[in-house]
Amino acid sequence: MDSRLRQRLPLYPSQFICAVTMVSLGPLLDAMMRELGIPLRQGGLVPVGFFLGQVIGIVVLNTHLAKMPAKWALVAGATLQGVGLVAAGAGSWNLSSLFAAYLVAGTGWALINTIGWMWITAHVKTGTAAAALVMALFFSMGMTLTPLVLGLIIDLGLTWRWIVAVEGIVSLLFSLTFVALPLQDIPGRRNVRLPHVRQTAAASPRLFLGIVGASFMYVGAEANLEIWLPKFQLDVFGASDAWASVSVALFCLGITAGRLGLRPLTYRYSPSRILLACALTLAVTATGVALANTQTVSLVLSTAAGLGASASFGIIGSYSGRFPAWQSAVASSVFVFAGGVGSIVFPYLTGPIASAGGFRLALAMTAVPALAYAAFSLVIRAGSGEKPQ
Repeated sequence: MDSRLRQRLPLYPSQFICAVTMVSLGPLLDAMMRELGIPLRQGGLVPVGFFLGQVIGIVVLNTHLAKMPAKWALVAGATLQGVGLVAAGAGSWNLSSLFAAYLVAGTGWALINTIGWMWITAHVKTGTAAAALVMALFFSMGMTLTPLVLGLIIDLGLTWRWIVAVEGIVSLLFSLTFVALPLQDIPGRRNVRLPHVRQTAAASPRLFLGIVGASFMYVGAEANLEIWLPKFQLDVFGASDAWASVSVALFCLGITAGRLGLRPLTYRYSPSRILLACALTLAVTATGVALANTQTVSLVLSTAAGLGASASFGIIGSYSGRFPAWQSAVASSVFVFAGGVGSIVFPYLTGPIASAGGFRLALAMTAVPALAYAAFSLVIRAGSGEKPQ
């Protein structure tokens, strides 16, 4: 095995298990709400617990754990995620307990995911966007396969509790695997304080603003579709649990296909130009998903929305590598942090909007953050010094 690949091998399965945990929440949310008596207007609080945990994990990792080697941060993250998921499946009895369990799982998730992005931007300075898309590809593969498997399992009668608990056990097994695998450490990490963030922002204010704004808006838009697409299919089209899960699988399939297809284009065109095209495509197709008059059209457009979303996360994150030395790690962490905040805000808002104005309106609102990160792609272009092509 190539020594460079061996030194970063754990990053790829770690992204896969992150994806499994995140994407399964959407297909299982309706069953959780029904069993625990959670009303629609409060349904968004379950993913809020998970995403709030992510924000906490990012803050803790960057303010207190700089001396922890990257490998052991992965181990700690997989362990925390596993414990939280087992608690959610085996021990939750109401909204508060489920919220708390997913808060723990989300904290571990953030350690796993953030280390991956910090590693790529610290070690890969040439072709960063392409390398980031390869890592993101493993994430999107997990997101594509998981809903399909979940749909089959749910149809066989397995409850959400068993599914979530098994996910937790798998995460704990991965933590043991990470102990055995080597991972080159990330140089120059330091416990970040507010002056470090200010110093990083001052190094390239426009680029920093573009990364933060685009990450907040994009991740919020993507998380909104991943969480609420299944419930939308159930309530609007009367879909079965299996077909509701397929809607997320098709969205994630579009993401996977887009990352495979767009990776070569990052060598020919400026990444910010690709990001702009992705954002506009997502805005149009997400609106189409919400307003489609048949389930078939909605499912087809779900795939198209995935194609629109596909390259966005990897491209936005890759610009963190434009900052020098230790500042790239700070920029990467702020990038993931901003996305975590976005994933709290937009999925939460969908519940009350759907309860008051209907699911079609609520899902169509995904176009708002999509158009916003299209605008931020122009800020990124200006801040990075890329010329329009």
